[in-house]
Amino acid sequence: MGRAIFDYYHTGKAAKLRVLSSMFYEDEIPVATLFRTFDEMPIQEQKAIELCSGRTLDVGAGSGCHSIILKQRGVDVVAIDISELSVEVMRERGIDARNINFFDETFVEKFDTVLLAMSASA
Repeated sequence: MGRAIFDYYHTGKAAKLRVLSSMFYEDEIPVATLFRTFDEMPIQEQKAIELCSGRTLDVGAGSGCHSIILKQRGVDVVAIDISELSVEVMRERGIDARNINFFDETFVEKFDTVLLAMSASA
């Protein structure tokens, strides 16, 4: 996923990501969707963003589309992702991004809101 995000951000070209998980149905996501704006998001994601307040953690932030909107709204947001390439892209986009797993015992920062918006296709 990180490679697709990196390539799309730097070239504007990428096809679709095929998502396979034992926890979800198989899905295909156009990479451009990972760079969507607030108006392009489903109502549930928009509402989740509107409810964020205080210091906010964006978990599994991918390209950082939620973090960018939060930052534009004046929210103190930190994005985390396990993909080094995703984190690199988010940093290039001006996001405070960290390459760490949410469950890492060394990640002990405190937040008022935790955003888990993993609905890339809706």
